[in-house]
Amino acid sequence: MALKTLSRTVAYAGLAKDAYRLKHAGDELVRSQARRHLIQRMGKLRGLPQKLGQMMSFSQSREDDDPLAAAEFASLQESAEPLAWSEIQPVILQAWQRPLDDVLAEIDPDALAASLGQVHRARTLDGRDVAVKVQYPGIGDSIQTDLKLLGWLSAPVGNLRRGFDLSAYRQVILDDLQEELDYRREAEHQRSFARWADEDPRLAVPGVIDELSTERVLVTDWQTGDTWQQVKAEWTDVEKRKLANTLLGLFLDGLFGRGMMHADLHPGNLRFRRNIEGNQDGSVQVLMYDFGCVYYPESDDRLALLRLIRATMRGDEPPWPLFLKLGFNKEFLEPLADKLPALCRVLFEPFCVEYPYDPADWRLAERVADILGDDRWNFRIAGPASMIFLLRAFHGLAYYLEGLKAPVMWHRPIRPLIDRLEADMNRLDLPPAEASHRDFSSLAKYLKIRVRENGRTKVELTSYAAGIDDLDGLLDDDLKRRIAAQQIDLSAVVTQVRQRGYTPGPVFQMTEGSKEVAVWLQ
Repeated sequence: MALKTLSRTVAYAGLAKDAYRLKHAGDELVRSQARRHLIQRMGKLRGLPQKLGQMMSFSQSREDDDPLAAAEFASLQESAEPLAWSEIQPVILQAWQRPLDDVLAEIDPDALAASLGQVHRARTLDGRDVAVKVQYPGIGDSIQTDLKLLGWLSAPVGNLRRGFDLSAYRQVILDDLQEELDYRREAEHQRSFARWADEDPRLAVPGVIDELSTERVLVTDWQTGDTWQQVKAEWTDVEKRKLANTLLGLFLDGLFGRGMMHADLHPGNLRFRRNIEGNQDGSVQVLMYDFGCVYYPESDDRLALLRLIRATMRGDEPPWPLFLKLGFNKEFLEPLADKLPALCRVLFEPFCVEYPYDPADWRLAERVADILGDDRWNFRIAGPASMIFLLRAFHGLAYYLEGLKAPVMWHRPIRPLIDRLEADMNRLDLPPAEASHRDFSSLAKYLKIRVRENGRTKVELTSYAAGIDDLDGLLDDDLKRRIAAQQIDLSAVVTQVRQRGYTPGPVFQMTEGSKEVAVWLQ
């Protein structure tokens, strides 16, 4: 055991070295080499490092300017190096306490590797094709070592600054990882999702074979579909749009309607099917694997979140009490209380518009950073630790919606849920609102652009206030050239509007001879 810990410590030293080289390399060739070494080490260490790498594959693909970085980190989603059959077979024999020939007609010694175990395709004696998931020997001890060696888990919680006690986050993640190590618990999760799939043709879940499943071996029906790469390369635009609607609908139904979510939605855990017989208009289907990380939000939490979305859509109640009901720390949230309406309008913008929303236009990180400024650290710290799994699941959803490039209407699937749960939301016991905090009435409703010449109005446009974030796209090229000639930076102007919380007032004015241009929020 001590030798394994020492070996893992040495491996972590190499991991830290590659991470440092990647962060500080100026030459792209050196960066690429460091990234490859980092990914290889993450895959070989398995366990927590590989899980962090899978999360990085999401963030790299959405935020990194280099698409090759996304592709390289994505290799951790499905193609990590599995253990040799000679190391895995004893785990199965110990779990079943009988020869494999008494159970299986055949088993493929080659496997698909995951972070905590690997999957072998097999056939039972009665001819049933099955997936045999086997836990890596000693992985539980490795996870404990990982947590000590990592010291603080910045990657999954968003690069928190020093001085913040991460013990709650560590404990939540540790509890989840320990639960993932018990395949009996995973089997329970999988059966719950299978019951959902029985009622919902959009979802498919392999059945669990109970008599062959134990704490360290999980046997399920072998099911497959198209990989994420196949979807992007081979599916039609219509099929991709159906899939985008399906993914969004499943996410919202799971969170608000059923109170359970798959919280590990990386592409290694999903497959996709099209032209499913029995589904309406040949719609698509999502096949889910690996139910080790499942999030069951408390009833009041999901009702408070849905009510916060409703409040943002309608602008009919202040957000402050709802954030507190969600478990946000009052002390850390207080400094940014007046920014919450503007923050909500950005966070929940897709639900508030009446047109197909393109996540590529969201620019969430940029806009939230402009609104909150240095208070963004307070916002991250204020959130409850359990929310990490909701954010992880949502991050996965956004990854797929961006990759599909098929904008969909978010308000359509959320409105039936709001209607169905309206009475329950209204019965929530909320902390009182404070008169000193802004509500949604503080936000501007409209963006106005007016062009006058010789004192007469030539053009006056009105759009929703959210259009300010695409001000550059609303103005024609000739007008933008004249604005730039007067050294007006539109990007800086929009940032200032965000910083003031999208409140009504002037955006900018420009005079050029007999022409006047005025832009304001109202």
